[in-house]
Amino acid sequence: MRAWYYIICCLLVVSCEEYEYEKPLTPICKASIDTNVIGLWVFESYKTYNNFTLDIDSHLLMILPYNKHEYIIVLRNEKKASNDLPLLYKGHISKIGNYTFANIRWIGDKNDVPYIYYAFTIQNDSLYYWGYVKNKLPQVFQAKKFFVKHYNDTNYISAIRKYKRFRLLNKPLLLH
Repeated sequence: MRAWYYIICCLLVVSCEEYEYEKPLTPICKASIDTNVIGLWVFESYKTYNNFTLDIDSHLLMILPYNKHEYIIVLRNEKKASNDLPLLYKGHISKIGNYTFANIRWIGDKNDVPYIYYAFTIQNDSLYYWGYVKNKLPQVFQAKKFFVKHYNDTNYISAIRKYKRFRLLNKPLLLH
């Protein structure tokens, strides 16, 4: 139970520091599923910027299609001794010019949970994503224009998280 409490506290602290808003960058109905994102990802490392606090343990990130526009994201502690329940998120992709952002919100018992915007890229079976530090952003700004202009600007980035795509077998498993 202690590990579960620790993960929740970390996520609440992170969500308080990263920019969040009640609406997504682009409407859900305009999003489509990118099959390159779907899969099981293993947390590998992170690098923080702007005195951002991020202290996370090894975990798995499973990204599955929910419908034609959205994904379900399951975050699960990787420690074998852990009995923690996974954390569930819902999200969709916003493509703005040549840039890609994930609009992620925790699945809870309320509908007013804000979205956190994460820029992301996939390179050589590695997923990299990063948010933006709330107190580094201007008080008034147009989100789409600002995040495109400062897509990977380390003056605003919170932490870049790196995941490796998990592969069980190179061949399909045959059941007898």
